[in-house]
Amino acid sequence: MKSLVSFIRPTIYNNLIRRYASNELSASKDFETAKSRLESSSVEVDNETKLKLYGLYKQSTAGVCSTPKPGLTDFVGRAKWTAWSSLGKMTQQDAQQQYIQTVQQLVASSTSSNKNIDSTSKNTETKKEKSDSAADHIQLLKKSEAHWELVLNRPEKYNAITQPMYERIIQILDEAAQDKQVVLLSIAARGPFYSSGTDLADFAKMATSTTTDLKGSVERGQKMLQTFIGKYIDFPKILIAFIQGPAVGISVSTLALFDGVYASSRATFALPFTRTAQSAEGCSSLVFPSLMGSLHAKEVLLFDRKLTAEEAQQRGLVTRVIDEKQFDEEKNKICQNILSLPKGSLLTSKQLMQQWTKETLHRVNAQEVETLKQRWLTEEFVQAMMEFMRGRKKAK
Repeated sequence: MKSLVSFIRPTIYNNLIRRYASNELSASKDFETAKSRLESSSVEVDNETKLKLYGLYKQSTAGVCSTPKPGLTDFVGRAKWTAWSSLGKMTQQDAQQQYIQTVQQLVASSTSSNKNIDSTSKNTETKKEKSDSAADHIQLLKKSEAHWELVLNRPEKYNAITQPMYERIIQILDEAAQDKQVVLLSIAARGPFYSSGTDLADFAKMATSTTTDLKGSVERGQKMLQTFIGKYIDFPKILIAFIQGPAVGISVSTLALFDGVYASSRATFALPFTRTAQSAEGCSSLVFPSLMGSLHAKEVLLFDRKLTAEEAQQRGLVTRVIDEKQFDEEKNKICQNILSLPKGSLLTSKQLMQQWTKETLHRVNAQEVETLKQRWLTEEFVQAMMEFMRGRKKAK
């Protein structure tokens, strides 16, 4: 009996070793297959998943992260390091399994969503081009020779402003400034929101991308924003806004550069600069304290205080609050009243008022966007944008 037991135990042990080695070999083959499959596929991978795959791959091949954290200016390196180090003491085998599963889910999802592409691709492309067009998202209505209306028309995205939309708005401001017949440019919006401000999805893609030239993107963003705000500072015609719903970010910060701001009773005003790890823009760091007083301005600019329409009027940001049921009717009356005034006197008087502050506002604008550029290069901003992306993904 003793000799039989002594024979059985080594045999069982050897079998277990062989089985473990076989499983290891199989897992390793599956891992290499998944890697090759991902590299050779045309699957579109969002930036968060790219970082997840990067972290799992490094954990699978090199083990626990032991490299020092990259410097603040190495935005991409810090994002990759965070993705890897966040896996902690996960074993290489577990990391391989998660990597394989993630790739399988990506490929399966891509295959499922592309089953009918051949028969519908042309229509899809046409619809995408139309839906992504800045000309559709920014509409120009020429009410008359003297009155143009710019309409934010991206209600499904809360009228969030993308880079092409910024470029289109700049173009319209230039055209209206140069057209001798134009007296009044009004800005309005479709849908329940006036505007949620700059589309943070653009920022988030830039901040979390593993391939984007971050500094180049930031500098281009800085230049575009300075140009955009500068157009408001210099605009020689009458500029008014009709705020029918919530307004956020740059759709609020620039309002003090307008000649009139008319808000529906359901409108609200918010500047979440600090919450998104950014800083003031639109000359609001100068003009808001002048309008509201230092303490009230700090409550809005620093502490993310959302204002009701009535509060915004009390603090000098809104000209008049209009009952939402009468908003459209009152819009027309306001425009008609402005257009009934003598054109020469109206525009000359605006020019006179502008000349005392224009140079100062341009200096403020330059300093604000330079400060913003530095904020966009901080880890704090990257983390805020990664949180934003995670929140969007959960909401879908």
